[in-house]
Amino acid sequence: MKKVTVDQLEEGMKLARDVFTENGKLLLPEGFIIKPSFIQKLKEHNIDSVYVEDEKAESYIKEEVIYHETFVAIQDLMLSAKTGEIVDPFVAKEIINDIVAQIIEEEDVFLRIVGFRDVDNYTYFHSVDVSIFAAIIGKLLELDRKQIEDLALAALLHDFGKMKIPHEILNKPAKLSDEEFEEMKKHTIYGYQIVKNMDGISEQIAEVALLHHERLDGSGYPLKLKGDKIPLFARIVAVADVYDALTADRVYKKKIVPTKAADYLTKYAGIHFDKDIVQKFLKMVVKYPVGCFVVLNTGEIAIVYEENPFNKTRPIVKVVARKEGPPVLIPYFVDLSQDNKREIIDVINY
Repeated sequence: MKKVTVDQLEEGMKLARDVFTENGKLLLPEGFIIKPSFIQKLKEHNIDSVYVEDEKAESYIKEEVIYHETFVAIQDLMLSAKTGEIVDPFVAKEIINDIVAQIIEEEDVFLRIVGFRDVDNYTYFHSVDVSIFAAIIGKLLELDRKQIEDLALAALLHDFGKMKIPHEILNKPAKLSDEEFEEMKKHTIYGYQIVKNMDGISEQIAEVALLHHERLDGSGYPLKLKGDKIPLFARIVAVADVYDALTADRVYKKKIVPTKAADYLTKYAGIHFDKDIVQKFLKMVVKYPVGCFVVLNTGEIAIVYEENPFNKTRPIVKVVARKEGPPVLIPYFVDLSQDNKREIIDVINY
């Protein structure tokens, strides 16, 4: 670790300590990779010097780095909101631009990362994953780059209101009572109030925090809007939000495999969710990457060997073990697209 002046900073250097403004507000977190826009921000706040790691990052446009930085950024922003501080979305905007740039180049670049999270930090990881999924949908819908950036930022900020929900409700390890659920629903209103007051945030972005739980048939909340009365960004985030929630472990329920989440979204496509968005999204994300371990309904444990280009939910797998019974001495292949009796029921590492 070494101390350098802001004028000595170079793109690719990694912050070794948090950087705070004169009034004690976190400006840039430890671990962030320096970009030209960050240097400019430091100068705007009259920061003379910072601590950086001895070695520059060899390559910082990797999805793992961007994902980590996004998690740190949203965590810092949400904790600021929880304590009532003024929230500056500058860092979040910059990172969202990186995410969108990567997705425009290769839409599935982040898909092997999303879903890795711990229950205690669910809300933060969920926000990052929903942002990535929303950006992917935006590309699939052929939105322009600025629209995708606004959409991804709206998705990243969509759950800000949860910081105003009592901890005992937000993390209750059981079904909420009717009264608790009514309080939980208020996170949409709280979120809108927080996000709309952020510097440089448009109404289109802010309203996603308010409307991402609206449903096409009017059964959602808080305004019970129907059909096209629900803005496009909110309809997109609704799909990304539900898919990610279903495929994540939470304090009160275990995750389900992507195919089951797809079944749920498909069942309610055109009823709760925009059918075109659901179809485009699922075609892209619901697949089992080559090399991941899966559990079949027969108790067999297999490695995904090859994707089926016509049905990505039923790949060719190599069975290597069983949960019970005799060991598999000679691994064997099963083409799930040709075997209707077998199906994937769990993913060991996805």
